Formats: sequence, structure tokens, C-alpha cells
Amino acid sequence: DRDYQRLAAFRHALRHFLRFSEEAARSEGLTPNQHQLLLAVRGWPGATTPTISQLADQLQLRVHSTSELVQRAASAELIRLVTDPEDHRRLHVELTDGGHSKLRSLSVLHREELRRFRAHLADLLDVLDEPASP
Repeated sequence: DRDYQRLAAFRHALRHFLRFSEEAARSEGLTPNQHQLLLAVRGWPGATTPTISQLADQLQLRVHSTSELVQRAASAELIRLVTDPEDHRRLHVELTDGGHSKLRSLSVLHREELRRFRAHLADLLDVLDEPASP
């Protein structure tokens, strides 16, 4: 029973942060998926901006779903699509100034929430490291 309580508490903590994140995105006029898209684009570690298929992998979505998300974000002027100069079939995704601004605001809020939540998460992770009950 104690192991289940630990896992339930950890899951609750994760869900609490996700709920905060979803509500923060909506308060900025974004859907949670748009926020995740902006973060994936800005946080892309590659030498170039990400392609739609790379974002699909990063977001754990199908390419078709990611394409729809990208098109809606482009319509909202959060991102822009740039044709790859070497392969004209491939599109890269870049943030617009508006996308940068929204993401910057959300990132400040998320960093503050993570600071508040860090001690709670550390305690939960320590508890999960304890040996499982027989």
C-alpha cells in the first residue's frame, strides 16, 4: 500500500505542474499544445531550426497532427515556416517575435512555479528511492 501511495503522490505532483502549465498557456491566449510547440522550437538542440517531422518526434505526435498544430500556430503568427534551402520539400519552423514574447512570459512563470515545487518534488523522489515494500 505504501508503494502505491508514493506513486500516487508523485503522479499527483506531476499532474499539479501540468495543470499549472496548461492554465498558464491559456492565460497567454495559447493552447497547451501551442505552448509545447513553441518550447520545442525554441529549445531545439540542432544546428538548424527543427523540421515538422523532428517536432513530431519531440512532441510525441504524429506528423499529420504536428502539421496541423504548426499550421494553426503559423496562422496565429506564433511561428513561421521556412523552406529548407537544400531540400525544398522540407520546412523548418521558426518562432516569430510574437511567439518569442509569449514563450518568454510563460517561461518566467514556469521557472517560478518550478522553484516553488522543487522541494516538494525532491521529497517525493527521495521517497520513491526507498526500497519497495514486500
